[in-house]
Amino acid sequence: MNRENMNNIVAKEFSDALARCNQQGIDASTVRTGLLTIAIANFVNGIGLDNTVSLFSVLPEQIRSGMFDRFVDPSQPRAANSTPAYRAPVSVTQQQPVDVSRHVASATPAAQTAPIKRRRL
Repeated sequence: MNRENMNNIVAKEFSDALARCNQQGIDASTVRTGLLTIAIANFVNGIGLDNTVSLFSVLPEQIRSGMFDRFVDPSQPRAANSTPAYRAPVSVTQQQPVDVSRHVASATPAAQTAPIKRRRL
């Protein structure tokens, strides 16, 4: 199977999962946040933090250029507010506090900080 077919299958599975959650009354924004969180964690685990940051830094241009329009469901209305208000980060699982500064350089020397354990998803 070629890469484009695989990408289409994965995109359809994500879309179907979102539709099932909507049918069960789960807030769509919660599902989208969860999917995005899992996707970003997968990239960090697979290609590393710096490469993930580089990859995601070019996304705004690619989104505006229409690169992802082929995955947009034309039967769904576009969101009225294209720039939603900022919300404080929330733990997807609600089981752990959100630490948004985890990867920010700190004054603590690297030798004194414990390494971050990562696991593949």
